[in-house]
Amino acid sequence: MMKNLKKVPVGAIVLLLSLIAIIGCWIYLNDRIEKDSSNPFILEFNGGRDDSVHVGIELMPVKSWINNEGADDETVGAQYDGKIINGYTSDIEDWQLVIKLPAEGILDSSWNGTYEVNGESIILTPDENTNIIPAGEEKTFGFIMISDELLEFGKFEFIGYRQTTYTQYTLFWVMVVAAGIWVVGFFSYLIVSIRVRAYQIRSEKDAKIITQTMRTFAGMIDEKDPYTKGHSARVSIYAQELGKRMGMSKEEVRNLGYIGLMHDCGKIGVPDAVLTKPDKLEPDERKEIEKHTTRGGSVLENFTAIEGIRDGALYHHERYDGKGYPTGLKGSDIPLCARIICVADAYDAMNSDRCYRPRMPREKIVKELDDNAGTQFDPDVVAHMLSMIREGFCDNPAKGK
Repeated sequence: MMKNLKKVPVGAIVLLLSLIAIIGCWIYLNDRIEKDSSNPFILEFNGGRDDSVHVGIELMPVKSWINNEGADDETVGAQYDGKIINGYTSDIEDWQLVIKLPAEGILDSSWNGTYEVNGESIILTPDENTNIIPAGEEKTFGFIMISDELLEFGKFEFIGYRQTTYTQYTLFWVMVVAAGIWVVGFFSYLIVSIRVRAYQIRSEKDAKIITQTMRTFAGMIDEKDPYTKGHSARVSIYAQELGKRMGMSKEEVRNLGYIGLMHDCGKIGVPDAVLTKPDKLEPDERKEIEKHTTRGGSVLENFTAIEGIRDGALYHHERYDGKGYPTGLKGSDIPLCARIICVADAYDAMNSDRCYRPRMPREKIVKELDDNAGTQFDPDVVAHMLSMIREGFCDNPAKGK
């Protein structure tokens, strides 16, 4: 599962995690709104506006008169007008106001709601016109009360429900911005992915054309000697596998494949009589054979699109101890790609029938590689080559492509 996860583009993972975060915030906000809307708030305070609770209650007499003046049953009648001020950013609904009576009195008449005298309180329940108090607005109420003296109301209890909306929450606006960024990111990712995919398809097609062209050319070189048919293709496969095992990047491994195909391109100029001679070569014939490295380097001198392709052709017969040709480079001075091709080339040469000798037994090949590690060959490359042989990779190199 982790292996499959690594194949998912980072952009897709970021978009998915961002979407999950936005959905999580949306669920949280919905839950918050539902709780805020379903839970009533209860306020107890003295009259006047209280900014800390965002609700203000005012109730005062606007006119009064005396009933049965001078008599034993003299009373005071008064009209009391009140208002409830909603300082919240959301509407208040289904509210109820409990007005504490400072003294006994008789409720004569009332408006904008239903009034019930209960002991030392008046309970006001709104009617359909006053049931909702819009945000930032107020609702009026009032009544006429008969009492022994003019009353001063100062204590109230207010119960209500807030009509909460998404726009009241900072989190909502954060989500709007995040969602906008996500949408832009999604379409940008989609466009980039389409373009990248088109580029990949084009690159794969170009790589296929390059590979087929090089295979064709390598095949022409190998055809000069029937004993070396398929040699360049096999060296290419071995070199790529060595590159993978040595931790090279995908591009470097691909380049090693191209370098392997073209490493013997200089043999195109070697006379067939020399190339296929079954007997021991004369010194001048040996020199002619050795020229295939410099010829290859010359042929590929201007081929800069593939890094190392000239080095592979020019230096693959250099020795790790500095006794190789054509320049006598030593150790790490020899380009790594050439050191890899050197081992792959030597293995395939020993593992193939040649005009001057038959194929060598596996045990002898292993011994030759092991004995010459550090002198002819880079010992690190040899170690990986020996592992490939032991694991059977080299038994069928076409399978390892």
